[in-house]
Amino acid sequence: MRTTWDAAAASDRVDELVGDPATARAELEGLFGRLGTDLRGGICVEVGCGPGRMTGLLAERFDRVVAVDVSEGMLKRARSAVTAPNVDFRPVGGDRLETVEDGIADALVCYLVLQHLPERRVVLSYLDEFARVLSPGGSAFVQLPVMDDGIRPRLWRVARTVAVPVSAVFRRDVTDRAAYRGTRLTEAELQAGLAGAGLRTAARDESPESPYRYAREVFLRLEHAA
Repeated sequence: MRTTWDAAAASDRVDELVGDPATARAELEGLFGRLGTDLRGGICVEVGCGPGRMTGLLAERFDRVVAVDVSEGMLKRARSAVTAPNVDFRPVGGDRLETVEDGIADALVCYLVLQHLPERRVVLSYLDEFARVLSPGGSAFVQLPVMDDGIRPRLWRVARTVAVPVSAVFRRDVTDRAAYRGTRLTEAELQAGLAGAGLRTAARDESPESPYRYAREVFLRLEHAA
């Protein structure tokens, strides 16, 4: 994962690969708005901050932002782009948020990240980590693609799982790598993962026009189940 996102950070197409900075404010406000809140204050953990596209905007909302990323290249870009004194940038390994303390997040934001994780077990590990770092009354704001029901989407996922690593051998672009192409959870896998992590869905919305093949774009506000 790190080598893929370091390569993306070094690319002259970084905005194409991670999202247009010009639309970041509208996307962030849309995320909170569609999930029925306008949360401000306290500590926010941003998972997958990339080059800081949303980090400065989060720093305007929250007292402190802990922004993490797997890529040192992305963190270098983010530190240059975001100079707000209430932001703490930290590296993480890949399937855990090991540099983030237990229970510190009043809010957690994970946007345009989970769809790039290369394996289902890593996505599920992130859900466990969200639960670990959330404070008792905290909320996680999460965007991810969820596979449609039916045999065709499942067959497509199997074929894609086989094809992506093979394609990456012959095609050298960042977008062909497994750590960029990512994986997709089914609804059942998502619900089992949330239950296993001890999280419940406080609010949910779906985009009417999903950019993902055989998948819906889902937005969740998650809280501790008990």
